[in-house]
Amino acid sequence: MGLLILALLSPLGLILPSMFKSGEPFGESSGTEVKKELGFTPRGMKRDEKAWNAPVKNYSIGENERPLWEKSIFYMGSGLLGVVIIGLGTIWLNKFYKNND
Repeated sequence: MGLLILALLSPLGLILPSMFKSGEPFGESSGTEVKKELGFTPRGMKRDEKAWNAPVKNYSIGENERPLWEKSIFYMGSGLLGVVIIGLGTIWLNKFYKNND
């Protein structure tokens, strides 16, 4: 239940920075944006930036610049999908280990 609540609250990470005009949500910045803010890109970030490509870029499908409310819905959907995948994986592992006892 707690994970579902957190998934539903996840758009606050998009909404609050937008409300306070504070830039990108924490942890969502690219190496280029970090370099602009800090004056350099941390070595590990530069090395690992290309290692992970999100299956759905910017949490939305289709056009990149969507209204904040649409991004929030996709953000919640991403969180809920993650909760479902982890839940199903946990159920499967539980059944797998119970059958092997």
